[in-house]
Amino acid sequence: MKFIQDTQPFEILKQYFIPAIYHRIIEGRKKVYQLSISIEGIEKVIKKSVKPFEHTSYNKVITGAVKRMEKLFAPEQLNLEVILYKKPNLNQLDLSFELVNKEFFKIGKEEYYASIMVEYSYSKMDFVTYYPIIYRQTCLNGQVAIMSKNFKEVIATNKIFDIGCDWSKCTFESYQRKLTNYFEILQDNRQGGLFDEEDFELFERNAIRKMEQVLKIKSKNSDIDRNSDNINNPQNFFRRNIEMLGRNQFAVWNAITDFASRERDIEKRNVMFLNAGKFLSDEIEKTLNKQKKDWSNNLIWGEVLRIAKK
Repeated sequence: MKFIQDTQPFEILKQYFIPAIYHRIIEGRKKVYQLSISIEGIEKVIKKSVKPFEHTSYNKVITGAVKRMEKLFAPEQLNLEVILYKKPNLNQLDLSFELVNKEFFKIGKEEYYASIMVEYSYSKMDFVTYYPIIYRQTCLNGQVAIMSKNFKEVIATNKIFDIGCDWSKCTFESYQRKLTNYFEILQDNRQGGLFDEEDFELFERNAIRKMEQVLKIKSKNSDIDRNSDNINNPQNFFRRNIEMLGRNQFAVWNAITDFASRERDIEKRNVMFLNAGKFLSDEIEKTLNKQKKDWSNNLIWGEVLRIAKK
């Protein structure tokens, strides 16, 4: 997968492992709270206020990401590397990076790569954003398995180290089981609609409209006309996946996530990931809830026996 080639050693974060300097000073006749950091050899004053205010520091943000990865993988091995997206400097104080474990994340017999996206800015200093991404390769197409919208964590800066139960392997295993069940339904059933079309070109146009709906992009604007792995149109993604997986919704979803995972502009890529995650988690719940309802209305002894004899 291409993103793995973009990683750098974890040690590059050391230069951004900067504590915040927060204390009261006398300014004129007033006592004020001042926040500053030492960056590029200069103390940069970020904010002054007569009232105390919430904030954090880059070293806590980085440590919070590492501790979340540690909890996710415990007791398995960590081998962390980094993709840096935004580097703080005197002109802008945003830090954005993706923490990648180069060791496989195993759910059942399937292997994944896990990463944690981290975003923090002193312009919005009272919260930090963390969310995990689980990457996998399916039929060598570089598919990314999007995590549920529920895994995005926007946390108050004074609670960075309050790592909840969502950051645990069992939670991801539960989600992955739902994901697997959902994809099996997509692979086994055409489910009508756009997949009834005999005309392949019409099918392809409908599939592209599905991509637009899921990722919230327009196929006629620059969001889709970009140079990504020398593939600059969505038809290539759909044709390749349909050839490998057949004409079904599973192939269409693979093409959509393949398209999103190869975006080189990190802001566009992350927006597409989150849009796809919201769409996927909603669709999973709707489909599996409908399946449960169908089971409750059509109880079959053979199915119960099959489960009992597993």
